[in-house]
Parts: sequence; C-alpha cells; structure tokens
Amino acid sequence: MPPLPSSFDAYDAEDRAKKLTGFQKLWYKCKEQPLVPLGVFATIFALTKSALSLKAGNSRKANKFFTARVVAQGFTLVALVGGSAYMNSKDSKTQAEIDAEKAARRKKLWLEELERRAGTSKS
Repeated sequence: MPPLPSSFDAYDAEDRAKKLTGFQKLWYKCKEQPLVPLGVFATIFALTKSALSLKAGNSRKANKFFTARVVAQGFTLVALVGGSAYMNSKDSKTQAEIDAEKAARRKKLWLEELERRAGTSKS
C-alpha cells in the first residue's frame, strides 16, 4: 500500500513565487502588472525608431520619436507607481497577520490529514 500523501507538500502561492526561476519570476511579475512591460516595449520601440530616423538623416521624424519615447517612459513610470500603490493597498496586512494566517492554514491541513489517516486506519 503506497504511503498517504502529506498535506505539507502543498504550499502557498507566496512560497511558490519564492521558488521560481528567473524567467518564471519575470513572467509572474508581468502578469501581476501588465502595463509596465507594455510601457517598456513602447519605450524601446520609440528609441529604436528615433535612432533609425537619425541614421537616415530624418531629424523631424527622429524628434517625434524622441518625444514618443519620453511619453512612453512617463507611461511606464505611472504604471509602475500605480501598480505598486494598488498592490500595497491590496496587501495591507502586517507580516505578523500573514504569518498567523499561514500557521492557521498549516494547522488546518495537518488536522485534516490526521483525520484522513485516522479514517483509513479504521478500515
């Protein structure tokens, strides 16, 4: 008979986020604040187009793209600050409250596992 699964194998989303690799963490953060990567790509696009316009000798077009770059950087900054403010207002719990909730969830999982094991040993 295989051993019973342990409820301690389950972990929170916070614990899962701590164990992510570099690209997984980047993808997680992009899903958390999707406007920031959009602003970054818009900034890169505007900067690239302005450099190409300068190289081609079209200074009027390059100037428009330089202006677009500044606007895109401003958008990125506003998205970053706004997203941080939103996430902080959403997560207004103290670390002690978070730890207490985590301990309560683990205790509940442990009690459920004990009940499950007690139920299977009676059979």
